[in-house]
Amino acid sequence: MKIPTMKFAVSVALLLAALPSVALSDEIPDNLKGTGELVTTTGGGGAFDDARKKAWFEPFSRDTGIKVVIVPTTNAKLLASVKVGQPEADLSFASGGEVQDWIDKGFLDKIDYSYFSKETLAGIPEDVRKEYFFRSHTYSVVPTYSTKKYPKGTKHPENWADIYDVAKFPGKRALPNCANTLYGGLLEGALLGDGVPMDKLYPLDFDRAFAKLKQIAPNVGRWWGPDEGGLAPQSLIDGEADMGSAWNGRIANLKQQGAPVDLSWDQSLLQYDNWVVVKGSQNQVNAAKFLAYIARPEAQAAFAKAIPYGIVNKDAYKILPKEFAENLPGAPGIAEKQITQDYAWWSQARPDGKTNLDYAIERCQAELAK
Repeated sequence: MKIPTMKFAVSVALLLAALPSVALSDEIPDNLKGTGELVTTTGGGGAFDDARKKAWFEPFSRDTGIKVVIVPTTNAKLLASVKVGQPEADLSFASGGEVQDWIDKGFLDKIDYSYFSKETLAGIPEDVRKEYFFRSHTYSVVPTYSTKKYPKGTKHPENWADIYDVAKFPGKRALPNCANTLYGGLLEGALLGDGVPMDKLYPLDFDRAFAKLKQIAPNVGRWWGPDEGGLAPQSLIDGEADMGSAWNGRIANLKQQGAPVDLSWDQSLLQYDNWVVVKGSQNQVNAAKFLAYIARPEAQAAFAKAIPYGIVNKDAYKILPKEFAENLPGAPGIAEKQITQDYAWWSQARPDGKTNLDYAIERCQAELAK
């Protein structure tokens, strides 16, 4: 399914601009107001961090009186600080593929849901609000292409089978590199591109996936890493690639700005990140207040306005324009075309003690170096 045209995107942008902003301070429950600060981590930079500041951090500080402090730390450095009993942050971010390992190693404290209103909780499915994590948002790795190469009205790549078909669609690709095996959906894309049905994808067939990657490698103009999400769409704009994969938010934001890029939801990979409270941190009450604040429909809608990622509170769909909400990851009509990445399978231990992800990255580096 192709995202609507630029004319439509502009009209949606005008509709969004007319929406009310996050609720003003006199509408915020008293139990969410406070003093002091909340220390949290960066989310990888770029449009995503900008969206968090605009939709969540700045309004939360304005409405509650609690200052949000952002520390530019890495996960490895943060976890090292937890081990010595001096956590660098109160609240952090763990992807769906990381969170169970953090729980198992005792790096997290339980989330206090007592600050969430009954109305807020009613709009949030139970599977996204667990004892040790609260879902932040969903996003997707999508097939993407240059509209300079494939103008409106012409046949363009629509799924991974097309992305991997160099006879049908010649040209350079932009694909995740080995370090981005998990979050870039590298092997899932290769297998779907080789014809594996969506409902038969897991467990992944490593041999088949790497055979397909070696086949496509000469046609890759850009390999992009986990901290290089902007390179995927930029390679389409610069002409380094004609098609490939990217995170949907990057493509949607650039398209709205007039960039010659577009995406398809067909066979896209649904992913998610989680908020977690760091073990032994100093401001856990403020962390709980923050999560209760951003879980409200108004804050969820504000985040989707800032970057088109999927929302957690289903009541936010009532605030967003229908035609905009229908193009968010995981939304009705989109979800049926998607595959949710199986983080549990990726974290499973193999006979040698390594996880499937450890094995995949090592093998990727060896195979693609040949």
